[in-house]
Amino acid sequence: MKRLTAAAARMQHVAPYSRLYVLFTGMERVASLLDCVAGWAVRGAHVRLAGLAPSALLADSDQRAAQHLSNRITLAATLEAARELLALRGIEADCEFLRTGPDSAARNEALARAVRGWKADVTIGAPANPVALAGETDCPVLLLPTLTARHCSVPPRRVFVASDASAASAYAVREAARLAASRTAVRVGYLACDRAAAQHPEDFDAAILEAQHDGESTAHAIIQAALQWRADLLVLGTRGGHEGGRWRYASVAADVAQRTVLPLLLVPQGSKTSMLA
Repeated sequence: MKRLTAAAARMQHVAPYSRLYVLFTGMERVASLLDCVAGWAVRGAHVRLAGLAPSALLADSDQRAAQHLSNRITLAATLEAARELLALRGIEADCEFLRTGPDSAARNEALARAVRGWKADVTIGAPANPVALAGETDCPVLLLPTLTARHCSVPPRRVFVASDASAASAYAVREAARLAASRTAVRVGYLACDRAAAQHPEDFDAAILEAQHDGESTAHAIIQAALQWRADLLVLGTRGGHEGGRWRYASVAADVAQRTVLPLLLVPQGSKTSMLA
């Protein structure tokens, strides 16, 4: 009975986000990106579509400057088409172009500033440094990796949450509970912790993962466990750019973000959305 009650209670959380910041770089699978927006935006949500492309420098050659301009024109057309497609789904969105320098640090800083300014409760896309972005904005980041990555199902049918029983991991478990629909299966994979420290909602499945004490093998263990369980969404907690932003053995979240072919939701410790779960 408790499982049925908990499942019924989760039905209202299928679309949990009201302010969505959606990032376009020209490398994403647009259909998957828009499916996530449509599936996770509450009715009347505020959506901003942002184009992020490096700006041309005075020192650039004419050919490179022309390429920058061509990329911006193409990206602008993609933003406008995405806005019109969302409007057909009943979702109003506005567009902006982020003005940045050519280096990654400048782009990351501009993106974090824009997400904070929009007061987003989720960022969707493929930022270059999603872990730092989540930590600097206290905003979950849904990373949709490459064009060859798995499609992001909305609502997800099988959610795998990696946990080391830390406070940061607890935020990830709470966010998974917010996302889970009535028939969503959720498994918490515990890593490098005592079984007695493993805590999760009673209607979630659980498993203990084995890995060596370094970030690379830990990330591999998490991804393989999620794939073997046939997950369609991987959720991970992180302290991001804050002090102590590593798991016990390495920067696991960054390693997973670089390697995963699954959509990855990074939940920063301090996320306001998961605090409500």
